[in-house]
Amino acid sequence: MQLAKAHGLDALIAMSPENFTYVTGAYVLTVKQIRPRQAFAVLPVNADPFAVICKIEEGTTRSESWITDLRTYIEFADNPIDMLIEALKGAGLGKGRLGMDLDYLPASSHARLMAALPELTLVNTTEEIAAVRAIKTDMEVDLLEKTTKQTHQAVLDAMAAAKLGDSERQMADRIATNIIQGGADGTLFMCFSSGERTAEPHHIAEIDKFPQEGETIRFDVGGTYGAYASDFARTYSAGSPSDMQKQTYAALCDAQKATIEAVKPGVLAEDLFHLCVAEFDKHGIPFHMPHIGHSFGVELHETPMLRPGDKTPLKPGMVINIEPGTRDEDGAMYHTEDLLVVTDTGFRLLTLGLAPRELPVIGQTITY
Repeated sequence: MQLAKAHGLDALIAMSPENFTYVTGAYVLTVKQIRPRQAFAVLPVNADPFAVICKIEEGTTRSESWITDLRTYIEFADNPIDMLIEALKGAGLGKGRLGMDLDYLPASSHARLMAALPELTLVNTTEEIAAVRAIKTDMEVDLLEKTTKQTHQAVLDAMAAAKLGDSERQMADRIATNIIQGGADGTLFMCFSSGERTAEPHHIAEIDKFPQEGETIRFDVGGTYGAYASDFARTYSAGSPSDMQKQTYAALCDAQKATIEAVKPGVLAEDLFHLCVAEFDKHGIPFHMPHIGHSFGVELHETPMLRPGDKTPLKPGMVINIEPGTRDEDGAMYHTEDLLVVTDTGFRLLTLGLAPRELPVIGQTITY
């Protein structure tokens, strides 16, 4: 409860899907996927913790969480915020200062809470709890390394099996199938494109688009593993890449490698962004991204973000995706993304290895 004490709070309430999962240790799928099914983990400074959850999810929460005091509400019959109000009153927290995920709390729930407890002062602690999440436990690092390597291998196998005449959807489906067969619950996202469509950052694979020889293929994919996930991106050629395409891709790989090699404790998040921009300038490729990476964990984009203005110093235990992208003179986009953990002396890569500097072609076997 050091966070609550540091901000002069009487309690912390974690209710975003990520913060609730992190605080309670319980991964309740519907808290993330069904917005009205709210859940609240309440951590008083001077009393035992309790949680407010939908009755449907009591069994899951009780089996996975360290919090044993569970207050439940009936979906549709009860408003979840009313159960929270009742619980706060019973705990003597109906007034005073409470930290809460105000970035996530719906306006209607906020209005109902304040109308019932007008003497309450709410402090937004969404990012403060997220900052605690930024330092991963050894168990989290091990899990993220496992999921990332599995996703990387799924991609390598799928693209080695790809050939001219396959549609975008066929290639993407192979990746998704491999991710799931490798141990994932499902796919979190599957952005896949070829040719001119690579300029669209989050394009979905099309069943009637067949990558042509000379076109590039770009994808950003991730699987789900309970509360955690994977996030990985690569660029390929459909065959016979031009010298311009090869040079653009190699320059991107060089810039990413230089940025990753600069990772060590004490470096500011924004320093990596500015270093990456300088590498792009050095290699003569255009830069267009608002960030070049992000922390990763129970949330896809966690704090810190590798962007201008984020002065968070890197610390051992932070797990970060570094994912620069560029465009060639024809407008096609190139993208590569790798996960790493910050160590006491530098970093350790969590993917199988960086992308090969020579633009890979579908059907090619890549080994590490």
